[in-house]
Amino acid sequence: MKPEPFPTFSQDFIRYESEAISLSSYEPLLIPGLLQAEETARSLLKAHWPPLDDETVEERVTARLKRQDLLAKQTRSFSFVIGESALRNGVGGAEAHSRQLWHLPAMAEQRNVTVQVLPSAGAHPGLNGPLVLLETSEHEHFGYEEGQTTGVLYSDPDRVSIATQRHAMILRQALGLSESARFIGKVAEGQ
Repeated sequence: MKPEPFPTFSQDFIRYESEAISLSSYEPLLIPGLLQAEETARSLLKAHWPPLDDETVEERVTARLKRQDLLAKQTRSFSFVIGESALRNGVGGAEAHSRQLWHLPAMAEQRNVTVQVLPSAGAHPGLNGPLVLLETSEHEHFGYEEGQTTGVLYSDPDRVSIATQRHAMILRQALGLSESARFIGKVAEGQ
């Protein structure tokens, strides 16, 4: 039997993600999957516990990289805010991590993709974990939050509104686009 390309708990999110016209992501500890270089994705999946078999790792790496085709759809909007901790976490070793960091500004060169950095600076609304907001072509709005073994996709307007407000507060504290690119470059040079 062929392994599942994504964990069971994230499959509804992956389906809506593929249909979204707008995606706004905040990730405090990891490079978002849509922006991960192959080495980063493989390193993270090999670190999974309990361990995944090699076939599952390869299937999930392939699926994660295939998801990145979404970014080429220029009529869709992708906004990523990445926490400084994610930029400094040397997943895959120094050379692989440096390549990952240089991959981020390259991805942000697409006119429909923005990448911003949220510097580590004390308490802020994003400390409770990652958050993704989606909007479909029918203008349905969803929030998605994921933990180690669970993911929650929701469309309840009150919950989505709170998540949207939280994301707006995170954006207010993030560096601007040019400043974020410089920050990522400095971190990459320091690897």
